[in-house]
This record gives sequence, C-alpha cells and structure tokens, in this order.
Amino acid sequence: MEKYHAGHIRPADRSETTEISYLIAAAFEPFRGNAPTEALRLYIENSCNIDERGDKGQVLVLDHNGHIVATVTYYADATLEGLGWPHGFAGFRTLAVHPQARSHGFGRRLVDRCIDNARRDGAKAVGIHSAAFMERACGMYERAGFVRCPQYDIYASSILGFDRSLGDELVIAYQLPLPES
Repeated sequence: MEKYHAGHIRPADRSETTEISYLIAAAFEPFRGNAPTEALRLYIENSCNIDERGDKGQVLVLDHNGHIVATVTYYADATLEGLGWPHGFAGFRTLAVHPQARSHGFGRRLVDRCIDNARRDGAKAVGIHSAAFMERACGMYERAGFVRCPQYDIYASSILGFDRSLGDELVIAYQLPLPES
C-alpha cells in the first residue's frame, strides 16, 4: 500500500453500516485491558451505532482497493455531538482504522479531511475527544496541530450513562483553532 495517498474518502452509504460497525469494533478491540472493561464495552457499542450519528453528522469512510479500511464521523456543528463543545466548533468522533490497515496514513487522511471540511464550513475550531490510552491517536492529533483543552474533558460515565463505580475513564479534549481566512 502506498503510504498516505492510497484510498478514496467518501460519504458512507446506509447499506454499509454493518461493515462499518465491524470495522469500528475491530479497531477498538485491541484496547481491551487498557481501559475499564465496562467503559470500553459501552464505548464500542455506542460507536458502532452508525445510524444515530449519521442523522447528526456525516459518516465518512476511506475505501482502499474496494474495502472500507477506516471511518470517521464529521460534525459541521460539534454541539450536535452532545459532548459540550461551544457554538462555532466543528468536530469529529469515532475515528477508526482497521488494525490490519494501520501505519499507512489512513487515519491522518481522515483527520485532514475533517479539518478541510471545518474550514469550508466556517468553523472557528475543530474539537475532538480521545482517551489517554489511545496514545497513537493522541500523538497523531498533536502532530496535526491539536492542543489539549482540559476545560472540555468529560468522563465516559457521563456520556455513556453507567455507574462510575464500574470503572470510569477520563475522555480528554483537544481543539484545533482555525484562523479566519
């Protein structure tokens, strides 16, 4: 596979939701043992609910050689995510790359597409959430220019609605300010 330039990014088709859900589950499965079990289980379940997100954001996929290898959901209005972002922010969530397709720049291509979309949509910033145990993703966001903004950190239990005593995880926030052009 050609690094970074391979594949085609396009909006997902509703008929692909099952395939995308399997990809997301496979992408997050390697994190078992790095996060509280209940938090990760509910996160994966929530992330695989493509239909709910598709009504508020745009589900994008990266198709490489006829196979969906990565996905992300872009929100022109990040307030629709329900994660506390202010008006004027765009956002994205559930960036997932199939484990067998990692290290080819697919995730970064999707990040760049979301940033380009946010600029096109006139957003003043792009807001995202991640978790500290997702070290590769956090590093990629930082290399793309995102900076930590702890004022938007939230706990997984508050998003997913489970008892904190089952083991909670801090969901850390990043933002990328977009200068006016």
